[in-house]
Amino acid sequence: MTKESAPVVPEPEAETRVQPQASNLLDMAKARIMHRAERQKRRLIREASAAAGAKVKRDEFDDDDELPGSKTEPGKKFSTKSIFEMPNFAKKKRKKVNWAAISFALAVIVPTILTGLYFAFIASPQFEVQSQFAVRGANQSSLNALGLGSLMGTSPQAGDSYIVADYIHSQQVLQDMKDQLGLDIREVYARDSIDFVYKSDVAAPFDEFVNYWQDMVNVSFNSTTGNVTLQVYAFTPEDAKRVTDAILLVAENLVNRLSEESRNQYLGVVNKQVERTENRLASVREQMSQLRQTEQAIDPTSLATMESSIIGSIEEQLASVRTRYRALMNTVSRDAPSAKVLERQIFALEAQLSEQKARLGSGSTKKTGRNPDAASDNVSDVIDRFAKLTVEQEFAVKAYSTSLAGLETALVEAQKQERFFATYVSPRLPEIAMYPQRVLNTMLGFMAFFAAWLIGFFAYKSIKDHAI
Repeated sequence: MTKESAPVVPEPEAETRVQPQASNLLDMAKARIMHRAERQKRRLIREASAAAGAKVKRDEFDDDDELPGSKTEPGKKFSTKSIFEMPNFAKKKRKKVNWAAISFALAVIVPTILTGLYFAFIASPQFEVQSQFAVRGANQSSLNALGLGSLMGTSPQAGDSYIVADYIHSQQVLQDMKDQLGLDIREVYARDSIDFVYKSDVAAPFDEFVNYWQDMVNVSFNSTTGNVTLQVYAFTPEDAKRVTDAILLVAENLVNRLSEESRNQYLGVVNKQVERTENRLASVREQMSQLRQTEQAIDPTSLATMESSIIGSIEEQLASVRTRYRALMNTVSRDAPSAKVLERQIFALEAQLSEQKARLGSGSTKKTGRNPDAASDNVSDVIDRFAKLTVEQEFAVKAYSTSLAGLETALVEAQKQERFFATYVSPRLPEIAMYPQRVLNTMLGFMAFFAAWLIGFFAYKSIKDHAI
């Protein structure tokens, strides 16, 4: 008996694989779904043929068996949901670069290493010389001496100390040291032994060098005691002490010059006042002397008394002659010789009396006085001129006396305006270099670099997170 074989199901012709020419993602998805549907259909036909015992040729283009979940498990129905699912392709991992570490190394580590190398092997040692001084005057009060001057306000010495402190930081101190002492500070800080960071240019003008100079000199003022502390930095002990001595010397010259100018200015006003009152008194005395020489009288009062006595004497003689003349008229005629003599005496006495009264102020234009060339018209004018000049002389004498007393007072006050530059901590030659502090400066550099990097890093992260 011949064994029947299962009918052979003819294998459908291989359909041409769909080669979609998708123009966009939607077309590509549709083509993919159609292609998988065709492959699923062929797979089902093969499974039915295999169950009947027929050999089915596997489609060489069918790769669904290799896809995960493509085979239908026994007892489970085929789900079309997998047809519409997109395949999961393994993503290609990119190698990430740690830019934060790189930026930290470039912005913090490398600059810190360079800073440490500079301070360890290149930076020149700096020597410090410290000195303390004060500006004092004769009118320094006991409160200031006890340190309580600030309770009563700022004293003139405090203002002078501020002037000296500003002077040391100014360009003028550089010029004064060069002119008065022959010391060019630019040469001190331009030596070949100084490192390239702190080395100055010897040919640099003072206008540019003053900024460098202010870094090399520190002046602090104590407002309570009025004392000034001076710190000078240089790159050799000798240069540091030399520069400090020069600063103190020119500062002392400045204080002396300001003190002298203040004293001269204070006394100049008083001296001018004394000179003006002295000239006024001399002028009045000259006018008085000329008047006395012109009128030939030392005292106008005595002159008036003398003129009054003369007038009284003439009036007495005239009265006596008139009495005699009246008595004679009772015995003789008017034409008698004796009567004529008495008449002439009466006429002469009356003329003399009129002349004397005119000299006392009758308005006569005749010149009077002992000197016929006198400029005065009468005794009254002379007395008035004497009185006027006398009053002016009294005022001039009083003004001159007052100005002399003011001059004496001004001399005393001028002595109080005197300022003294007192150095109570003298500069000395330093033994060791206090600067630079290499470890501390390196750590400070690290902190500065780290702070700058941290700010930049957070700024970058903030901008990146808010970017659209």
